[in-house]
Amino acid sequence: MSDQCTFCNERTPTNHLVLNGGELWLEFCEDCGETETITNAETEESFSVSEVFNQAKEEHNANK
Repeated sequence: MSDQCTFCNERTPTNHLVLNGGELWLEFCEDCGETETITNAETEESFSVSEVFNQAKEEHNANK
């Protein structure tokens, strides 16, 4: 893992969000996770990258 944010290009600790069945990988720092958004194409709802990451993490942990 490179620890380089996809959004700001800073080398810093990052998280990874994998979407669309592995087609899209987003590596993001804490700051960009809070400010960058993702829009659901079907519902047109927008969420911060961190919101989507945290929801996916909760769902993953609930299914263990």
